[in-house]
Amino acid sequence: MSYQSVSQLLSSLQGTSLRNRTGILLLSNSWLDREPDIASRLGISFEDECKWVLGKLTAGQRYLGRNWKDLINKDLISMIKNSKLDGRCILVTNLDIVLGSINIADRSLFWRFLHESFKPSCGILLSLPLKTHIMTDNEQSVWSNSGRLAIWQEGGTDL
Repeated sequence: MSYQSVSQLLSSLQGTSLRNRTGILLLSNSWLDREPDIASRLGISFEDECKWVLGKLTAGQRYLGRNWKDLINKDLISMIKNSKLDGRCILVTNLDIVLGSINIADRSLFWRFLHESFKPSCGILLSLPLKTHIMTDNEQSVWSNSGRLAIWQEGGTDL
């Protein structure tokens, strides 16, 4: 599997050449929970999916009740509308935690829709753990083959 450089991927997401301006940034364990620093280094906005979802819960609500379409419509699109959009791109983190509550077939629909049909008004860079089980190897290959998958290096020097 080949990976795009972070700088090339970010340039594509911020530009107008991609029809679907979504990409995936894989992070090693040492960079997990440091996504705000990564967004700052890249000069882009940052949103935490878990904090976003928790902020929308009503008092006494016990279940998220999210499906893959909610992740698109209630979360990603709303994040875009409410973001300052530094650098015309948003780094979204902890999406894997919420996706983990969705069945595998619906996760596949989510990844396919993001890759093929989602046309956000700005770039969206989704951070995931390098060793993620939230995407199949085949799904990762699809993103890799389209040049929309990158790995954040240990030193964070790929800028």
